[in-house]
Amino acid sequence: MNAINTVPALVGQSFDCVFDAFTPRLTFHPEDRLRVEATIGGTRIDQVVPVDVAAVRPNVFVVSWVEDNGNFIVQLQDHENGVVHNHARLADGQIFRAAGALRPVRAA
Repeated sequence: MNAINTVPALVGQSFDCVFDAFTPRLTFHPEDRLRVEATIGGTRIDQVVPVDVAAVRPNVFVVSWVEDNGNFIVQLQDHENGVVHNHARLADGQIFRAAGALRPVRAA
């Protein structure tokens, strides 16, 4: 189910996912698109990808996408408590799990 149209409050919003090793920035765009920006080691990611968003309850969403390199990401985003749980199947088959702070990015 692609439900981003039922959670318009996310569209136009940006959030930093603060994990120990890196801090990706996610920006929700209209038409079921997500911009992913991150630097992981020497690798820079900046791409707009299709996204699926499902509301679990008010201010809690399951968000998933596939990056251009084949990484499949699923996040549980709890905007009420400022927490994000990340589960990824990387393109090379590894599993990456992390939990961290979910911080809204204020418009400049």
